[in-house]
Amino acid sequence: MKLKSKILISVLVVLLMFSMTACGEKPLSPAEENVCGSWAYTHDKETEIAVFNKNKTAQYEGNKYTFTADENFIYLEGKSGEKLTVRYKRDNEGMYLYRTTTYTFDGEGMPDGLVGQWTDANTGWKFEFTNSSTFLEDGYFPGLYTVDETNGTFTLIYNDQFEDTTCYYKLEDNKLTIEYPWRMVETIKK
Repeated sequence: MKLKSKILISVLVVLLMFSMTACGEKPLSPAEENVCGSWAYTHDKETEIAVFNKNKTAQYEGNKYTFTADENFIYLEGKSGEKLTVRYKRDNEGMYLYRTTTYTFDGEGMPDGLVGQWTDANTGWKFEFTNSSTFLEDGYFPGLYTVDETNGTFTLIYNDQFEDTTCYYKLEDNKLTIEYPWRMVETIKK
């Protein structure tokens, strides 16, 4: 009788393990494990902006997705097949999520690299870059900037308000696409 019980238990364990792997769920990669959690902006630690669950479901800016991740990007896919790639950087204080915004040149003449005035029609956000390496963000935040064309980045060195900020960018025709890092911390539950 004990032998039959042991065999029955062994068969049940094997069936349970088989059913878990048969569902098609792969275990989380270290990068995916690294982003899991509920994330909020540092200035509003109670409002979830991004949630990455261990079952590979996610919520980002109010929309539902499934996700995968590598060391640099989180890949989101919605139920309708829409895809979104979000650059991130994890550190000991939380993580940065890079928000992608496309600006249109609206200055005089033609753009000269970053130099010129750029506006996002959806949000009204603006950047103005000058030949003398100064910038003005949204008409309020001035500073200096440097460009690293090799890495496709520029660094904003704000006069007072914020820490130095390195953004990824891409120029195409009269469009400037910027990936701007936003500091994220674990959400504080109410």
